[in-house]
Amino acid sequence: MQKRWLLQSCDEDIARHLEGQLGVSPILARLLAQRNIRDVEAAERFLQPSLAHLPEPELLLGMDKAVARLLRALREREKIVVYGDYDVDGTTATALLTEFFQDVGAEVDYYIPHRLSEGYSLNAGALRKIREGGAKVVITVDNGISAVAEAEVARDLGLDLIVTDHHEVPPRLPEAFAILNPKQSGDAFPGKELAGVGVAFYLLIALRKALREAGLLGDREPNLRRALDLVAVGTVADMAPLTGVNRILVREGLKVLSRTARPGLKALKEVAGVDGEVSADQVGFRLGPRINAVGRLDDAAFGVKLLLSRGEAEAKELARRLDQANAERQDLEDEIAREACARVEAERLFERRRSLVLFREDWHPGVVGIVASRLVEKYYLPSIVLSRDKDGLKGSARSIRNLNLVETLRDCGEHLSKFGGHFYAAGLSLPRERLEDFSDAFDGAVRSRLKDEDFQPSLKLDADSRLAAIDAELLEEIRRLEPFGLGNPEPVLHLSGLQVRESRIVGEKHLRLRVGEGKAAFGAIGFRLAEKLPALDSEVDVACVPGWNEWNGSKNIQLRLVDLRPSQSNASRKKEY
Repeated sequence: MQKRWLLQSCDEDIARHLEGQLGVSPILARLLAQRNIRDVEAAERFLQPSLAHLPEPELLLGMDKAVARLLRALREREKIVVYGDYDVDGTTATALLTEFFQDVGAEVDYYIPHRLSEGYSLNAGALRKIREGGAKVVITVDNGISAVAEAEVARDLGLDLIVTDHHEVPPRLPEAFAILNPKQSGDAFPGKELAGVGVAFYLLIALRKALREAGLLGDREPNLRRALDLVAVGTVADMAPLTGVNRILVREGLKVLSRTARPGLKALKEVAGVDGEVSADQVGFRLGPRINAVGRLDDAAFGVKLLLSRGEAEAKELARRLDQANAERQDLEDEIAREACARVEAERLFERRRSLVLFREDWHPGVVGIVASRLVEKYYLPSIVLSRDKDGLKGSARSIRNLNLVETLRDCGEHLSKFGGHFYAAGLSLPRERLEDFSDAFDGAVRSRLKDEDFQPSLKLDADSRLAAIDAELLEEIRRLEPFGLGNPEPVLHLSGLQVRESRIVGEKHLRLRVGEGKAAFGAIGFRLAEKLPALDSEVDVACVPGWNEWNGSKNIQLRLVDLRPSQSNASRKKEY
């Protein structure tokens, strides 16, 4: 599907001011202005984020109550159970809290529900087991904000429930002992973008301070900076926006991760082929999927075991298991995606509908979310993929730009048993007999919320440039904007009128070019762009990310192509290309 190329605007006066005051290139000044950075002080804080810039944990609503209850549990030697989720955000948060409580000498255990047999979030059966095991306090991480009925069960069992979550807040909150979620009404914490592991980390900042003031730490004070590797992995893998508080936590966390002494992460990096300075991309595409895979196909507790592992041999064996699960997940995902696309094509659903809702009895529930993402990528329609669950149907939804999934699902709530999630991703369940009615209602809700132009994907271009302006100094300036991710995307440059000097297909799906403009020329690689192979000596416009390519001891600038097309005439160039 052809994308619209859109040049992002910025306040040109502010960009010129930043360029002059900071002594940076016009491109970097423009990129800063696009990120709503309006003065030198804000620019310096963005370019040099520091843990000293983090807001105080007491700003999180409910923090005082949560810390007071945990202090009492530690003083009275009450058993604490951390109740996690089976994705990377949940498993890293579970490991983070469990390790902290172990370090301070608490009696602690963790519980991760099984995706297939128990499903997401709290369940009554698990709470009964936890109470029978002697626990007095349960802390949820990355779940619990919608667990109204389960909170009542916890109370009846004599369990004090502390909910830490970051998902969208429902109209009715659970009656827990304390709730930490920066999105709840009345919360003054500025970092609404926190992932579940970020909320858990903030609880530990406040708890460590309280333990220190109460004289309960002695020589057992945990080093929370060393725990930032877990925070970075969970935050990036959950696709939380890398802005504000998250930008600080992830930037510092990636430094820790690059040199981590944690046996589990060292072993995971080894099987994933990650070494040296670790980037957010490597977390998102290599480390995160391996932790996620074991929760999708097997038992997510293996991921927590890996992260908490203290022995090298155990860590390597667990990392191998996660790596194998990831390979199995990829094969399964490919198979289901082929089946889903075949149905869409056979029934021409992409022509008749403004959304895709697909169900098949034997589709594995552990990969339906990834398949939904692939459908969005291929057809650019909000997509829901469902499989059979013991109580009906259960699945995952993925959205397109401008469509809030949680709000759209709320429009169809009469057909659903349960739903929750974020703007772009959500989970849901419903009775089998409501599938057709729900599919129609969801399609109607999508149509009512979006315009025709919302269904054409667009590519944001951050700046116009010339080939001669791309050099080592510009690459270093762009590097200062890292880590890149949702909310802080990697800058895409627009280069027009480039001559194609070399052109070939590599690995069947990829494009390798050499493009030039006058005396300047660079190699370029376009992953999965083979169908756009240009003719030699033709002129093309490219959307690209410049970077370094290191091969056989040499280091050269290379353009990573995001998109390309035959060159457009300068006369027709406007803000929309």
